[in-house]
Amino acid sequence: MDNWIFVESYHNWQQDFKNDFKYLGIDVKKFQLRKPKKGDQIFTYISKIKKISDQREILSDEIVDTPDGFNYDKIFTKCIPTKLVKLLPEENWIKLDEVINKLELFATSKSPGLKLLNAPLKLNSFDSKILSNIFFNR
Repeated sequence: MDNWIFVESYHNWQQDFKNDFKYLGIDVKKFQLRKPKKGDQIFTYISKIKKISDQREILSDEIVDTPDGFNYDKIFTKCIPTKLVKLLPEENWIKLDEVINKLELFATSKSPGLKLLNAPLKLNSFDSKILSNIFFNR
């Protein structure tokens, strides 16, 4: 099992919330390049707000058509089935500034924001442990 950071706009996150986090819209090319798998865990980073909101689990290796009713601000014709593991209350979302100096993923990056543009980002075991500890102590 691997852990990932996926990036979503707040509008798209609200669509996922409204639909019980059953799906996550994806860029097919990035998904196929990174190859997240069933059982992998996703930490959702909300762009512009610059916070981590929730953790989800990928339920299938297969990508599926995005169901009717999703009104993403960017068109995602495909998505992955997910389930919510933990949702933090909005006032407890984790600020990027709070974890940026603790995660090796960003240690050598001059611009974490640019790095996040290439998400999904796979976390190494050290970063997974750090982020999980912060997340589950909220």
